[in-house]
Amino acid sequence: MRHIISLILGTSLALAHENDSDVVFHRNLDGQHDLGLHLHTDFESRYHAEGRDALDGDSIASATVEAAWNVLSVGAWYGRSPEQAYDELHLSSALSWEWESFEWYLAYNHLRLLEDGGHDHEIGMGGAWSGLPCEFAVALDAYHSLEVDGAFAEVSLEREFRVSEQLSLTPAIVFGMNHGYVADGHDGANHLALRIGAGYSINDFLSLSVYLNQNFAIDRDAERYAGDELLRDFFHIGVGLGYQF
Repeated sequence: MRHIISLILGTSLALAHENDSDVVFHRNLDGQHDLGLHLHTDFESRYHAEGRDALDGDSIASATVEAAWNVLSVGAWYGRSPEQAYDELHLSSALSWEWESFEWYLAYNHLRLLEDGGHDHEIGMGGAWSGLPCEFAVALDAYHSLEVDGAFAEVSLEREFRVSEQLSLTPAIVFGMNHGYVADGHDGANHLALRIGAGYSINDFLSLSVYLNQNFAIDRDAERYAGDELLRDFFHIGVGLGYQF
């Protein structure tokens, strides 16, 4: 679900692929409609999911295609690990709204683990407010799994620094909470992540993104909860290339 959250909000907010520097679409307040198409490829040294080192130290490469018109968007995300037999597909759709410094969204995500045939249906919702002092932005994102009947939520705070017309730096902090989404993990406070991302616009259509992320596990108890085994303190990096029509 973090992939569709990034698509909907078009802001960083410390999610897994938040460094996509281009906004896929927005709703104009004068009633005009924008049609957008966005392609993105990423490579991450580790697969950071729900505060966990999900592939136990291995990397993941992914590709995203996103299309949007007015308040409706659809997208597909495919990720595959170069080191192990793991690939994952997300098919997503969402509705989003924007008013002044507020943004909200409601999303649906169908997830498939192609190696073992596993699947899930997720409902996500959340919002962001960019009207804090000193140009800080805060967001709350939550998603509910219909397969395991559990939810995961993240609260994040970020600020963008415009270094030049082409280059921006965005430090962020995110706090995650598990409520049965990781079914065999502990509930409650889950992780804290510190992140800095850089976005560089090569031209009007092409953009490059890089990020550094340090994850800190909270209340890890691998002896009691098997799902906490991959909940660790770890550092990882990511790079991405995006193209927007």
